[in-house]
Amino acid sequence: MYSKKTSSEWIIFNSGLNQELRNNPGLEVVKGILFLSFSDLPYQLKRCFLYCSIFPEDYQMERGKLVRLWIAEGFIEYDKAKKPHLLAGEYFAELVHRSMLQAVTRSYTGNPKRCQMHDLVRELAISMSEAEKFSVVYNGEGSDEEVSTAPRLSIQTTSKEIKSITGLAKIRSLFVFSANLIPPSSTITLPTGLRLIRVLDLENVPIEELSDEVGGLFNLSYLNLKGTKLKELPKSIGRLSNLETLDIRHTKIDVVPDGIGKLQKLQNLLAYHHNPNVDDFCFISGIKFPSSICKLKSLKVFDCVTAEPNLLKQLRNMTQLVSFGITNVRKDDGKDLCISLQSMCLLRNLFVMVTDEEEYLGMDSPTFAPPGLKNLVLVGKLETVPHWFGSLQNLTSLYLHWSKLIEDLLPHIQALANLGELALINAYAGSKLCFSTGFNKLVHLYFRSLSQLQEIIIEKGVMPGLQRIYVGNCTELKMLPRGSVIGKFHKLRQLGTIEQYYNEFETLRSVLVNEGCKFEEGYFV
Repeated sequence: MYSKKTSSEWIIFNSGLNQELRNNPGLEVVKGILFLSFSDLPYQLKRCFLYCSIFPEDYQMERGKLVRLWIAEGFIEYDKAKKPHLLAGEYFAELVHRSMLQAVTRSYTGNPKRCQMHDLVRELAISMSEAEKFSVVYNGEGSDEEVSTAPRLSIQTTSKEIKSITGLAKIRSLFVFSANLIPPSSTITLPTGLRLIRVLDLENVPIEELSDEVGGLFNLSYLNLKGTKLKELPKSIGRLSNLETLDIRHTKIDVVPDGIGKLQKLQNLLAYHHNPNVDDFCFISGIKFPSSICKLKSLKVFDCVTAEPNLLKQLRNMTQLVSFGITNVRKDDGKDLCISLQSMCLLRNLFVMVTDEEEYLGMDSPTFAPPGLKNLVLVGKLETVPHWFGSLQNLTSLYLHWSKLIEDLLPHIQALANLGELALINAYAGSKLCFSTGFNKLVHLYFRSLSQLQEIIIEKGVMPGLQRIYVGNCTELKMLPRGSVIGKFHKLRQLGTIEQYYNEFETLRSVLVNEGCKFEEGYFV
């Protein structure tokens, strides 16, 4: 590489680097070094690593999706001490730790949430996958015979229709990444001979209809239809007796057929529509499910359902849920909802949203206190702060959206031992927020659309581990926390601000730099 003298030579070399790695004998040493890293992986991690080569170049792989896929593929060995999703999460973290995957985004605790493969590492993974007949990346150039040599097929670019690809009798996993592969407003016709298929991923493929033939895929364990233009699921969905994961997020599906209640092995049901404008009240909408969904005893993740009277009363039977989301809740539903949620002893993640911005969230039952709750999102007006907030000692993340509280929230949550993230979005109607004590583990703090807020006070010694503050669309705010207080946050890495206070923010930035703080790019405006 030192022989490249001009910028044009470097540009040419960079554009063909992947091809050079494959064909240039002088780069064999690089492949050897990368291969050492692969060889050092335990057997279980080797399969998980090779699996990542299925995704296109620079594709950002979500931790949760990879975990669900690895489980569906049978890569996660049974362990009495750990549940499969926890063990798979450790595999993901280990691959990031070894730099086999690169973390793109992280949670406030520093755990990787999304990752991607470096181009050179991906080339190694693809070549190893092809050599071991682990998977094939199909771009329309190879023969159908080559496709039939591996159990996993990733279609990324091709001029063929998907139904015309033959030789798929042994295929166990099929991914379609080429959005132009199928014309919009069409029905996808799957290739014949997919009897062994366990994973079918059609994310973001612009189809509006899925044929009934999908019901014949008896072994199907994972079905991803996220981001498609589907308006309904085929009635044959109830025949997929081995289905464990169904993802219909960001589709046009509003109602799910009754057959969904027959899927006794279903564990992950991801079903919501998302509006990217966080300032809107209705930034999440759910899907209507039949009450028979409450009979599924294997279901652990259910995000999210539109509230219906019959369903609300039967939710109390779903004691095995770990993650649950519900929309279209009315104030009168509060009692039934609290009774149902109280029976969910394993619940860790909860999302509750009312019908509209004028509806109150009636969740102040004296007996409601989910002990293991870690992440809580409440969307809707609150008359008072729920008394059970103070008992959520395992809570790590609290999001209040459109609560419009007049009562000061902070005294009720300041003693929560594990709270690391707090977001108030149109959630407080007062003029002052004073953090006078507690919040010992708070890392991220978000304020947005607090229209009456004029002052934020953070006393000395409060939230010593704070790293990020975001303030946006708080039009009456007179000042941000000033130097003598904010300057004590030696771990502070980002300070968001609103445009009208830009000069004050620059002053604060200078104070922080003088205090030894380091800043990252990317301020929230």
